[in-house]
Amino acid sequence: MSHVASIFGEVESALHGASDAKRVEMLRRVTDLFVVQSDQYSDQQTDLFGGVLNELIKNIEDRAIAELSARMAPIPNAPCETVRALARHDNIEISGPILTQSSRLSEGDLIEIASTKSQAHLARIAGRSSLTMKVTDVLVDHGNSDVAHTLALNSGARFSDIGMAKLVMRSDGDDRLTESLACRADVPPHHFQNLLAQATDAVRQKLMQFAPPERRQAIGTVLANISAQIAPRPVSAARYIEAQRLVKNFSQDTELLRAKVFEFAVKKRPAEVIVGLSILSAVPPEDIDRLFSVSSAIGLMAICRSVLLDWQSAWAVIMASAAAATFQAELDSLQEQYETLSPQSAQRLLRFWQTRQKVAKPAAAGTPLQAAQ
Repeated sequence: MSHVASIFGEVESALHGASDAKRVEMLRRVTDLFVVQSDQYSDQQTDLFGGVLNELIKNIEDRAIAELSARMAPIPNAPCETVRALARHDNIEISGPILTQSSRLSEGDLIEIASTKSQAHLARIAGRSSLTMKVTDVLVDHGNSDVAHTLALNSGARFSDIGMAKLVMRSDGDDRLTESLACRADVPPHHFQNLLAQATDAVRQKLMQFAPPERRQAIGTVLANISAQIAPRPVSAARYIEAQRLVKNFSQDTELLRAKVFEFAVKKRPAEVIVGLSILSAVPPEDIDRLFSVSSAIGLMAICRSVLLDWQSAWAVIMASAAAATFQAELDSLQEQYETLSPQSAQRLLRFWQTRQKVAKPAAAGTPLQAAQ
């Protein structure tokens, strides 16, 4: 290490009053020295390199720091503090290589960055060779459509049940995301059925055409089951007019309105429940009406959680929906998901879903809810 100490001594003297060009030169020399023999350095020696690198990259041009990032990203024992600093850099040309490749970033690092940085940062994280459930949960919560699509294509990404449920809900109206999810082998059967139930005919045909034989058979079975299901009886326009007139009497008292939503749900009066939830959440009633007709509870849970309903009230709402019989067997898992779902996460999920509905599937004119308004 004598030659290393010699260079470090030179660096120390050069740091005081050194020009930008001199700093860049020293940064490259120290980086070369570390990269060539990185597997031979102890943790203490690696930390020493990190301290010098951290000093060198202060007040230096981004192009030189990006070069350092690209060289450090694949090294298993790269200096931790240097890697963490690079990963949090606002310039994605600097942070990107580290976020995509570096094994020195902990799960906590990735979660913190995914919760606070730009969509470009999230997209790079989503492309890592492997991702834990906790990390994908945050990416699904905070990522835009491109991040969600990258996640769906990433075979090394692992999803929790609620994370997958959110991703499936976000795919409603997004053909690209639907196709990517449908090609994954790890989508649980109940989520796969929900995915195909909301898919467009064009996507279904494409999946059948290009799927391998064993997958094609599974898709065909799911589609047959969906076709066999009896569509829920629509609520009449007159019924919604009546519900709006009644619920309007409680609209100025939030606590009372929450209690009334629970009461209406227990009595299986979906029109009043939908109108009440719409007032509480500011989500259009036609959007909530759609969630009452699908075979997934995640949308209803998101609505209920966003307006701070307790689990007892949320369960009553779920049981007032068209697929109540299906959800009955999922009581324990749904309650666990509901308690995991934060109001902020629920609100973000609803915003993502509503955006896709506006872009890809605008509500058809003449539906009972629209006629009632």
